[in-house]
Amino acid sequence: MNEFRSPDNRYTNQSAWSPSTQGGAWGGMQTAAQASVAERMSFVRKVYALFFAATLFAVGGVMLGFAFPPLMILAARHPWLALFAMLGAVMGAQAVRHVRGVNLFALFGFTTLTGVIISPLLYVISQTNPASIVQAGVLTVGIFGGLTAYAFISKRDFSFLGGLMMTGLVVVILGGLLNIFLVGSTALGFALAATTVLVFAGFVLYDTSNIIRRYPTNEYVAGALSLYLDAFNIFLALLRILNAGRR
Repeated sequence: MNEFRSPDNRYTNQSAWSPSTQGGAWGGMQTAAQASVAERMSFVRKVYALFFAATLFAVGGVMLGFAFPPLMILAARHPWLALFAMLGAVMGAQAVRHVRGVNLFALFGFTTLTGVIISPLLYVISQTNPASIVQAGVLTVGIFGGLTAYAFISKRDFSFLGGLMMTGLVVVILGGLLNIFLVGSTALGFALAATTVLVFAGFVLYDTSNIIRRYPTNEYVAGALSLYLDAFNIFLALLRILNAGRR
């Protein structure tokens, strides 16, 4: 979610990868930057393997929605219930991320749920502009892959983006609610979608930087979940952009 893998010599300069604060940002536990090369590589492989697997489960969720129309109709008729279900599921996945076995079930359960929830949207788009689904997927892979590769190759610490991206996310959420309940503007919706792409592109850099510097080597589920949320939101925003003005 492999082009993201990098040669071992990118990890040999410990100072280039080390966290900016002593002991990292995770309560003094050994972070990926402080681990040996073998441990670090194993951790990174786990994160990205789970990310790709989680993406496949999301695709499976979409197919499940298509296969069982009542499930898809339920998601379409109760969007707020679906939203709260997603929020509960992602918080549950975070809460059990250290419980072996349960953490994987929670991660894949959450991503499957996201696939089911967006299945009504994808069904409608498949009837009106099916090419945009492929285009959004290809663009998401390109944006995500390019930014991830840049984060690994440049070795830059993008933790400084955290506050800026959170501010952008709040603006997008408030702007979206304003547009839904008061404005109802297509132009504002397009602008918010474009802003969402930029915000979560920044989160790709921020989360990738944290994964290779600050995450403990047992936080592979949390790392995969963060990356999945970034890619998921980029994909949805691109779909909105590619279908702007269509009814």
